[in-house]
Amino acid sequence: MKNFSFKLLSCIGLFFLCSSLVSALPLNSSNKNEVLIVSDGNSKVGLPDRFRDIPTLNISGSAQFTKEQAKNLKDSISKENICIVDLRQESHGMINEFAISFFDRYKDLNNGFTTEETINKENSLLNKIKIGSTVPLYRRTGALIENLTVDFVSNESTLVTDVGMQYKRFAVKDNGAPTPTIVDEFVEFIKNKPDDLHLHFHCDAGEGRTTSFMVMYQALKNASNLSLDQLLGYQYNIGGVNLHDNSAQLEFLEDFYNYVEKNKSDNYSTPYSEWIKEA
Repeated sequence: MKNFSFKLLSCIGLFFLCSSLVSALPLNSSNKNEVLIVSDGNSKVGLPDRFRDIPTLNISGSAQFTKEQAKNLKDSISKENICIVDLRQESHGMINEFAISFFDRYKDLNNGFTTEETINKENSLLNKIKIGSTVPLYRRTGALIENLTVDFVSNESTLVTDVGMQYKRFAVKDNGAPTPTIVDEFVEFIKNKPDDLHLHFHCDAGEGRTTSFMVMYQALKNASNLSLDQLLGYQYNIGGVNLHDNSAQLEFLEDFYNYVEKNKSDNYSTPYSEWIKEA
């Protein structure tokens, strides 16, 4: 009898354990091979995560912001001319109060895309979302958050220009380094940037890509001749991440720093994409 009671209790315990595990799984198992619309946040107050400002360099950085936080960014930076520098290769935008992105748990969407290709794909996806339609919004686990009735949809470019800021896109793979073409475009952008234009860099989490580009900018404006380690330490201390933990980004920044050191005397007349072939 004791044996039977023990087995019965064991079976009951196993049942409840399995039930709890099932409830923790994604709510919609049919979305395994679908591109999901996932939430990147819906805060209506404050500033985006990892916000940091460097007034002496006229730059700042953060994670992805929402519709309301775009206005807060503008007010907090408090400069007449501000340009949002969007570093995300993944397609993203705004639906209602949510910042959203298009996500596949099994592959990197837009991998290998140029900036122009990324923007075209992004606009194509967003244009399919109609006002009044219902779209499912997910977590990155695949679990459904809610079904949204769409009353607002926008790409980031339109959102930031509508609140009085400029917009520039450099499509960089998440956790990766920019391509030589992107580096060329960025160097030219900085060379031609008006002195009074404040740049606000962001990616998804405000970590690897944002920190990398803030280091790149500081290297190009390195009047104090700081070493790369000093630049990396500075950016980490003001709210970035430790890029020594990402070998791809660190190796790229070592190359970029050397490029800057060897080409600043002639204002980078040799593009990075050509220089790196001989380095």
